Amino acid sequence: MKKIGKYTINAEIAKGGMGVLYRALDPFIGRTVAIKTIRLDILQQTTGKEEALKRFLREAQSVGNLSHPNIVTIYDVGEDEGLIYIAMEYVDGHSLEDLLKQNKKFSLDEIVQLFSQIGAALDYAHRKGIVHRDIKPANILVDANHKVTIVDFGIARTSASTMTQTGMLMGTPRYMSPEQITGKKVDNRADIFSLGAILYELLTQCNPFEGESITTVIYKIMHAELRPISEFNKQLPAELDGVVRKALARDADARYQTCHELVDDLKKYSLSKGRVDTVKENHGKKQETQLLEGLEMKPAPAAAKGRNPLFIVLMAMIAVLGIIMGVIWLTGRRSTAPAAGAGAIPAPPAVAGSVEPVGEKKVDSTTTRAVLPQPGPKAQPPPSTEAKKNQPAAVVQAPTEKPELKPGTAIVQVPAEKPESKPGTAAVDGVRNAKGFVEQVFFNHTVMVRIPAGDFVIGSPSGQGDEDEHPAHKVFIRDFWLGKTEVTFEQYDFFCRETGRSLTGDEGWGRGNRPVINVSWEDAVSYCQWLSKKALRNFRLPSEAEWEKAARSKYPWGSSAPTTKTVNMKGEGDGFPFSAPVGSFPAGESHYGLLDMAGNVWEWVADWYSVQYFQVSPLRDPRGPISGSSRVVRGGSWKNGPDLIRSANRSNERPDRRLNVVGFRVAMDDR
Repeated sequence: MKKIGKYTINAEIAKGGMGVLYRALDPFIGRTVAIKTIRLDILQQTTGKEEALKRFLREAQSVGNLSHPNIVTIYDVGEDEGLIYIAMEYVDGHSLEDLLKQNKKFSLDEIVQLFSQIGAALDYAHRKGIVHRDIKPANILVDANHKVTIVDFGIARTSASTMTQTGMLMGTPRYMSPEQITGKKVDNRADIFSLGAILYELLTQCNPFEGESITTVIYKIMHAELRPISEFNKQLPAELDGVVRKALARDADARYQTCHELVDDLKKYSLSKGRVDTVKENHGKKQETQLLEGLEMKPAPAAAKGRNPLFIVLMAMIAVLGIIMGVIWLTGRRSTAPAAGAGAIPAPPAVAGSVEPVGEKKVDSTTTRAVLPQPGPKAQPPPSTEAKKNQPAAVVQAPTEKPELKPGTAIVQVPAEKPESKPGTAAVDGVRNAKGFVEQVFFNHTVMVRIPAGDFVIGSPSGQGDEDEHPAHKVFIRDFWLGKTEVTFEQYDFFCRETGRSLTGDEGWGRGNRPVINVSWEDAVSYCQWLSKKALRNFRLPSEAEWEKAARSKYPWGSSAPTTKTVNMKGEGDGFPFSAPVGSFPAGESHYGLLDMAGNVWEWVADWYSVQYFQVSPLRDPRGPISGSSRVVRGGSWKNGPDLIRSANRSNERPDRRLNVVGFRVAMDDR
């Protein structure tokens, strides 16, 4: 089998004028990579092969220092038998170019979601002094979870590049800025022009500068008038045409100066706001007619014919409000006796089939009565990992001041008319928890905590832990979000009903706010994919390294020994013979304010398992071996003692297994 450097080539992905792109395997790490090769014989040779290689390596190094979730990661650069090669992150997805060729039509909300990620990545690179210069649909990959990755980022195209042949156009003509065409010095605004061309194409399914020859394309970029996007789609907001034209301004000073500015203007016309703006006129008339008919108003006398229709609508609304207030007053007069629990905010209706805990438990000084089913025989034999470790725990908690999120209540999707609960927005955005870390709450009460980027030591010190936890070593993890708790039955049941899946069994312990159990790794991944589509963010399982960074200490709460107040584990006294409602042990919260990272149930993570993985693990954002027979589980369960609920403890299970000691929590990419 062919090799390039140390990499074993598996398949050819694409071929271009500069070289070939391969899928390959790094045999030392067991990781799939993409290998891009560039032929030395087509590079400028004025100072020889060695000088050309040095310049290429300098530029590749500058791009290799970029670290952003939406920019492809470069792992390695080298030379092998006349080829310069770049080993980079392998992205399993489709390019925007492929999607356009398949006649994929993008909604305005989908475009905003894509551009939010592209814009964040480009602004990050621009702040680092790097201009892509070849932003085009072929260089923007989108995976199954709608996550964007920009590829070919700055390869021989950094702001200081001198490696192209004299007079050679740097970029793809149909997406090039006027300053690139005329050979002027370019800056970040050249990339913004390219984004404008892509935006036009996604909105209209037509490239703004299409032509049969390079001459025609260049003429259109420099001189031709754009057809308004309304000629292609009359349903689009008229104001959107101004956004496109500003992005495609021939004068760079008249363009958007940052991608963030472009995305902000684009968001104004997304579905969440654009629906009101674009149908306001017609919808307003329809609403007025309904109001008038509903009140059975008679035609106004002749003297009032000239009265402003808005006044009539206002009067109708006041009348309706008066009727409603009257009904409320009469209802209140009918029953003055206080209902059970008067003064408390009523909980949402329970999910069908849910069973709540029994007994009382103190949570944040608030006593909540639970409905625990009577303990019965444990319905399943111990999992195969029990000898060393059992399985992951599942948790989802909400702020205690919000009654609808307290343990024992059902998750009810918030009505779509409430702006704060629209898909893709957080009910609480930018609020800091008691530990000082930002939290967001999504439509199904998923609470996500932002874990900031940084180094930490993964594994156990020499002489402690098990063989697969060594050697302990420092790794860097980029920013990401992690669920405050494990996914609950309420949340997973909602997913099952929406997707037509059978509900998973609860062993008779109760559903509701307990962590979901009896879910396979594949089930957890399917849930993440569904949540990504609903919330318009990239949800996934955390990597093993991300999980351990979030757990942080020997135990999530620190180095002190676990107690019945900090964790649901093996033994008596914690009040739960099996799993517990998520968030039942606030004293055991982690450094970041995460709950139930130890005990309760094991948690699936994304990585394949290998005993020796820590010996070859990369030092930045490790993602586990490229293949294997079992997946990693972390955190221990209600069935384990202190040794197996340590943060560094590792175990594994076949990805198709469903066990009553295993659940999961979700991760989310930072924008």
